[in-house]
Amino acid sequence: MTEIVLKPELLKGLQKVLVEYEPKNEDPILASQYLSAVVGSIVATAEIPKKDRDDILKQLIEFTQYVYDQQTDTLKQGETSSVKPNEDAYGKWTPE
Repeated sequence: MTEIVLKPELLKGLQKVLVEYEPKNEDPILASQYLSAVVGSIVATAEIPKKDRDDILKQLIEFTQYVYDQQTDTLKQGETSSVKPNEDAYGKWTPE
C-alpha cells in the first residue's frame, strides 16, 4: 500500500514547474487540467494490459474524488477540524 503525503511545498513545486512550462498555469484550474492530462498519458502508455489500465484509471479518478472530498470537508470545518488546510494531507491508494 502506498502512502501519499501532500505537503504545501510539493504542490507549490509542481505548480512552479507547470508555470515554467506554460505561464498560463498560474491558473490552478488550467494547472489541474495539465496534471490530469499527464496522469491520463502515463496510464495510457503503461506497458500493462488495457483492462488493467482501464481499472487503474478508474481507481485514480475515484481517489482524486476522495482527496477532493477530504480537502473540501477540511476547509468547511475550518478551525474545528483536526487537520487544518495548511497541514499535510494523507491518502492511501492501492490498485485493486
